[in-house]
Amino acid sequence: MDETFQRIKAKACFVDGSKPQTIKVQLENGKPDEDISIENVLAVIPLCTPEHGRTYDLLYMKKLAKDEEENSVIHFLQIDGLLEASLEEFRVQKTPPHLSIPASQDGGTNIHVIVSVRSGTLEAAPFFENAVRPVFHALGLSRKDYEVHHTTSEQSVMDFASNTLHPRANAGTPQTVLLLSGDGGVVDIVNVLLQNTQSALYVKPSIGLIALGTGNALANSTGLNHDATRGLKSFLHGRPHSLPTFTARFSAGSEILTDEGRKPEPLVTDKLGTGTVHGAVVCSWALHASLVADSDTTEYRKYGAQRFQMAAQELLKPSDGSEPHHYRGRISLTKKDANGQESIVCLDREEHMYILATLVSNLEKHFNISPHSKPLDSQLRFLHFGLLPSDEIIRILGLAYAGGKHIQEEAVQYEPIEALRIEFDEPDGRWRRVCVDGKIIRVGKGGWMEVKREGRDVLDLIADV
Repeated sequence: MDETFQRIKAKACFVDGSKPQTIKVQLENGKPDEDISIENVLAVIPLCTPEHGRTYDLLYMKKLAKDEEENSVIHFLQIDGLLEASLEEFRVQKTPPHLSIPASQDGGTNIHVIVSVRSGTLEAAPFFENAVRPVFHALGLSRKDYEVHHTTSEQSVMDFASNTLHPRANAGTPQTVLLLSGDGGVVDIVNVLLQNTQSALYVKPSIGLIALGTGNALANSTGLNHDATRGLKSFLHGRPHSLPTFTARFSAGSEILTDEGRKPEPLVTDKLGTGTVHGAVVCSWALHASLVADSDTTEYRKYGAQRFQMAAQELLKPSDGSEPHHYRGRISLTKKDANGQESIVCLDREEHMYILATLVSNLEKHFNISPHSKPLDSQLRFLHFGLLPSDEIIRILGLAYAGGKHIQEEAVQYEPIEALRIEFDEPDGRWRRVCVDGKIIRVGKGGWMEVKREGRDVLDLIADV
């Protein structure tokens, strides 16, 4: 790819007073003025060279065709003279620290880009070439300063984390990874790091996330996806923050389901056969877990986040005319009072419809399932309700798209917790499926699951919060 990027010269650039979210650009050579949405602006980079003098590059994203996000490209707008004060927030005076990490003594780079080619609607590869690579070039990074990894299987990210990320972190080497993926890429890294030990020299890797998955819960809950840059602006202007995680433990005989649920594989277990999976977003059972599992097919994924509502419709109003399933199990919660004392409370029902514990606020951009959650606040929150008519369930969950108003409903219970335990009373394995950050685990018959906040701190998320 040619890395000599064309600059468009502007004689003036200012925020339009009549349109506060719009930058008005007056171009040279008689070209028509152009409007740029603030949401599309990535950075303003000084060009302090004798050739350019007091000149700036304003980097912004632009689509080549309407509604084709995979065709988003970076444009360079050269501005001469003083920078308007309202644009100072976009200034990048020098390469961010997380992109200034030197190579190892063996010559290996410690800045990595992972392109998850199968994530979401398959936008990662073109977004890297059209957006990420030009921005890196503008910041002064050459191709030898970072290594690009294109995924080839579901194991690719875990293999990278096992073979490169964890050993170097244990050797005390700072590392940055930019993930072009959904939540799954982060979760794969979290699981590898927490399933291994951390040495006394351990240095937490820093992860940047470009939101190219289906739900993008982590990006939507931490502000990474609040503009049109898919998290690239936050990666440039943010700094590392500790990423809260949880640990889910499963009884012996539990399996993780892959290949659209067709292929069961054993979990990583301890000496007693207890399986462990780590997460950073959500752990659910009942309706939520079922709809995530049922919609995890090539056919459903074509519809993006809409696939979840489509699967929910079939679960709540089965096409064969039957009643929706009643999920059976015993649930106990560990809570902490105002004095910090913990106690265990058992739910007074054994039939359920919606069971969800989460560390984040939004499972989709507008699906505000946990409105009291703040970015990276480490608090596990539990939302649940029992059996209700299908139309009432649809109405209540619809309120989550209205700023989280579902928690005001009498049928919905929502509270902070320290831990959760479920003992399953379901003979059919289909109804023992659990969702951990999009991964589907089928609990063994007569088995149990426990969820609690993870005490170890192994990974940073680069965010502008």
